[in-house]
Amino acid sequence: MLDPLAQAQVLIRDDVSSLPILWGWYWGNGGNAGLVEFDACLYDLMVLDAFDLKILAWALEDFALHS
Repeated sequence: MLDPLAQAQVLIRDDVSSLPILWGWYWGNGGNAGLVEFDACLYDLMVLDAFDLKILAWALEDFALHS
């Protein structure tokens, strides 16, 4: 299984989800990064801390359940 950041990158790259939708799930689960920061993390320009990566994993689970 891919790590949450790599999985999010694949979803955006393959047009399975849009950045605002994926970020919305992340933000709704308590993520701290704003949309621009979240986008920068997907391109490895910024780093999410360990807890935000866990939140991203939860967001991806929610996304998968509701897609």
